[in-house]
Amino acid sequence: MNEIAQKNPDFIDIYNKSHRLAAAVFMISTLMEEDQELRTKAKKLALELVSASVNLKDINSLDAKSIISSLEKNSLELMSILDIASIAGLISKMNASILREEFQSFILELGKFTEKFEINKNVSIRGIFAESIVVNAGSNLERINAGSLQKANETNKNASKNIAENSKGNGTGNGNGHKRKDLRKNMVLEFIKGHGNVSIKDIVPNINGCSEKTVQRELISLIKEGKIKKMGERRWSRYSPI
Repeated sequence: MNEIAQKNPDFIDIYNKSHRLAAAVFMISTLMEEDQELRTKAKKLALELVSASVNLKDINSLDAKSIISSLEKNSLELMSILDIASIAGLISKMNASILREEFQSFILELGKFTEKFEINKNVSIRGIFAESIVVNAGSNLERINAGSLQKANETNKNASKNIAENSKGNGTGNGNGHKRKDLRKNMVLEFIKGHGNVSIKDIVPNINGCSEKTVQRELISLIKEGKIKKMGERRWSRYSPI
């Protein structure tokens, strides 16, 4: 039980509270006549209260809401029975009053448990979206791991930087059209290698000073060289490395 308490303290609080309430109900109900219907009903509801609270361990959100609702309903029924028993003189008004306050406190705790459950659920959802993003790729939706995307972007930037530095080192700057074309084509190829399945709309913004038509020519050249492959037609075309 100590291990469970460390993993799920909120569950343990509710379980302990329900256990104490059930014990108190049993203690008070023994003061009623054995054949009294209220006594039987109170004991039955008290046992159901404990049983339902145990079910709160390791559950999903839909089950939690259902069980919390059941516990609240059960508590309200017990409060009504104790009030009736008090009015009928079957139990003391003092005991009925004490238990009523305890049940009211228990119902408040159930509400807090539900709030915490919702907060934890939302945090979990935010965690999922922090790890991945959805990219609109033509008519398809692709989920890309954010870490992988960042790594691919860094790879692409480093590759572009290396290519540019190599061109300068060989004395082939902007004055040589052929070298510029090779540089541009290599940048397109590196981008595709780094990102995988991409469209021309994904590539163009990442190749400085290149129009869509220019990138299209480089893609055709890379396909002929057998370095990339094309999937789909027209605006749905996608490119990936071979």
